[in-house]
Amino acid sequence: MKVKTIKVLPAEKQHFKLFKIMDDSSCKLEFKYNIIGYALTYCEENFGTYSTDNQDLMILNYLEALAEYNGGNTQGLKTRLANLVEEKSIATNQQYKTIYKNTELRYLLNLENNIIKIACIEQKLTYSQLADAIGVSESSLRSSVSTNKISKQVEKSIEMYLKIRHLEKELEKANTIKSILKSWLT
Repeated sequence: MKVKTIKVLPAEKQHFKLFKIMDDSSCKLEFKYNIIGYALTYCEENFGTYSTDNQDLMILNYLEALAEYNGGNTQGLKTRLANLVEEKSIATNQQYKTIYKNTELRYLLNLENNIIKIACIEQKLTYSQLADAIGVSESSLRSSVSTNKISKQVEKSIEMYLKIRHLEKELEKANTIKSILKSWLT
């Protein structure tokens, strides 16, 4: 029986094996932890095993390298990644998700420019939920997505909705800090 040797590289940008994002919506990028490191797979294809003591930094660095490789934009990547986190992990260095669907990848790498898709990914909404939130019909929203023709009104409504959601998150953080400070002072 032949034993397969796995080469484990440090999780640094110069060692990452990169790939072009496919149009197949069933593809996903996975960071699978095993005893020797993190194995990266995309569309069931292996892209190497990497060792790191900070999983979040590895994911961020890998996605930055992937964005550059695919002609995307790394500016704001950390914020977009944080927007996909539902709740903070109690494990150290494990805040970010380890599986990314193709639609999420396109959003993270700044390759997606359809604001409806972006809003749905970022806010974890269905088209129906987003349509209700901005006051348009679901069929109208779906039509805009499929034709990639978005009216200025819908675009502005989504921008304002996203701004409100981001401000609500900031206010929530501020209130948390406020209550912590209050408890310390009393």
